[in-house]
Amino acid sequence: MKKHYLVGCCGISCGLCPRFQSKAKSRCLGCGPDGHCSYCPIFRCCAMKRTYETCADCNEFPCDKFSRWFDKDSFVTHQKCLSNIQKNKKAGIKEFLKEQAKRKKLLETFLEKYNPGQCMSLYCLASALMSVESLKNAQKQIGDIKENKPKTFKILIQELAEKEKISLKLRR
Repeated sequence: MKKHYLVGCCGISCGLCPRFQSKAKSRCLGCGPDGHCSYCPIFRCCAMKRTYETCADCNEFPCDKFSRWFDKDSFVTHQKCLSNIQKNKKAGIKEFLKEQAKRKKLLETFLEKYNPGQCMSLYCLASALMSVESLKNAQKQIGDIKENKPKTFKILIQELAEKEKISLKLRR
């Protein structure tokens, strides 16, 4: 079974997903730790059938099943899956997890300090898609603001995403 549940077989960074960050009973624990991912065709092929950690371990990567995964998003963006798998393949999963840990820590700070209750998906998308430098820049810039930090932070994240030409909306 998978050892690294914070990286999906498909390359999704589970720690940056709204379902992982949720406090609800339906909270997701990541890719594979409780078997809830058995509905996913990529998980079934990668982890269950071939016992790989991610698709990066597969000689057939990228296959048709994997390629069809990216046309649309679900509750989490699939936009970075391919580049995440390529990073895993090139640098190894431990290096990839180091970068994702930085993103996850920033996201958790954003949710704790600047989430008025309806920005979780936005901040999850930003943490998955934007550069770490932009995310740190947003955190630095908000430090000087005295009033209405949640609203200001949301606007700041959106402005920085626009500068990077990143859409913070799921593709349906």
